[in-house]
Amino acid sequence: MDDVSLADVRHQTATTEQRWRAIRERTTRGMLTFNAGGVVRLEGDLWAVRSTRGGFHRVDLGAETCTCEDFNHYGRAHGVNCRHIYAVAIAHATRRRHRPCACNGGWVSIGQIALDPETGEEAEEFALYLCRRCAGR
Repeated sequence: MDDVSLADVRHQTATTEQRWRAIRERTTRGMLTFNAGGVVRLEGDLWAVRSTRGGFHRVDLGAETCTCEDFNHYGRAHGVNCRHIYAVAIAHATRRRHRPCACNGGWVSIGQIALDPETGEEAEEFALYLCRRCAGR
């Protein structure tokens, strides 16, 4: 047996609900960290993210790794990124100049399922809207 104690969370199997809850919590905290200005790009895929305990944690976005305790003790074992990785991912996405656009020829199609009042059957309804991103160019 390795030097990890049996009480360590890495020996516990996380349920799907526990994983989703952990992801929701960490993405929310990542957004708060990003909004507070706690993310700095160093070079390439390396970033520094402010720690709540003072100092910074180093994040490698390409490898999706972080030096924080949460990632090393829980996230790596359960496939859940820490708030620092999420904060860097948000910062990286906002830095890109050409974000992907979901329009088709400058138009966005939005559909919904609606009940036909006469027959009571479900029918798909679509509407086309001018893409705000493309129209602003």
